[in-house]
Amino acid sequence: MPFHERSPARSRRRRSRVVAVAGAVMAVAVVGVPMVVLGEDSDAITPWSTVTATPDDAAADPSTDDASGSSADDAVDGTATATPSITEATGDSRTPTAADAASPSGEAAPRGDLPGWSQIFVDDFDESVEQGGFPGPYSDSWLAYDGFTDTADVGTYRASAVSAADGVLSLGVSTHGDEVTSSAVVPLVDGLWGGQTYGRYSVRLRADPVPGYSAAFLLWSDDNDWNDGEVDFPEGHLDKNVRAYNHTPGNPSENSFARRTAVPFTDWHTYTIDWTPDEIAFSIDGVTIGTTSHDIPTAKLHWVMQIETTKTTPPDGAEGAVQVDWATIYRYEG
Repeated sequence: MPFHERSPARSRRRRSRVVAVAGAVMAVAVVGVPMVVLGEDSDAITPWSTVTATPDDAAADPSTDDASGSSADDAVDGTATATPSITEATGDSRTPTAADAASPSGEAAPRGDLPGWSQIFVDDFDESVEQGGFPGPYSDSWLAYDGFTDTADVGTYRASAVSAADGVLSLGVSTHGDEVTSSAVVPLVDGLWGGQTYGRYSVRLRADPVPGYSAAFLLWSDDNDWNDGEVDFPEGHLDKNVRAYNHTPGNPSENSFARRTAVPFTDWHTYTIDWTPDEIAFSIDGVTIGTTSHDIPTAKLHWVMQIETTKTTPPDGAEGAVQVDWATIYRYEG
């Protein structure tokens, strides 16, 4: 199956596989619970506390601590020095249901349309697949990367590292001697590879704090052209905190929006990107952590879930997974 890639000279390189798979799709959605709102490179507060806390990676050297290759001085909403105000947003809190109680993460996948959005994909991984068997029963709804190197050219994507059990999709990573394994999957809407212009993307996940690996849940060009733009959320090292980025269309090595959070990958959270013609909004558990109205992509982008090495080889014996309880995609209806 052919794939295309960016020039190695670019600071980031994403691989796309052009695939057409006939069949029906399953779909996924998100209902948030208020958790954390925070400022760029500074403090963070939770809705249940007035105590501020400094993210543990806020002062880190961006040359070694940033999975995206982005600088801590990147512009936010077009202003490099801007620090947004911190508010105790309420998010989308609701009373837990029986379905929530049955969910592995304590929050069931949302089902149905939302105002201005039509749900076109949802999956909560209710069929088990052992490592080496993926996609198996998910062949009409998921594509796994396999057999080529990751963004850092350190690890190799292996479909055999992906599995599903107990209602959770596991994107496995490991380093054993010279065998460095990364994993990545792409949802197939209506059984077909390809994205859309504008959309809502929600995923509920947690991660083992595996050193030397990072996550990038990104919207990436259908034409495999970085100049079309790139939106990343959640992104970051698995043993650190979550970040959000919007890369500038036409000049994608620059970020028009960058946001650090005090939210670790190790806990269950729901992450949502709302991409409309006027704005991109990023939220965690229903709480908006940042928005931008600058440099909004207008090309078709598709969702990719990449778990891969950072800029150096992970320590020997490093092993774990990113666990996804559910994922969902909506079409923008205006």
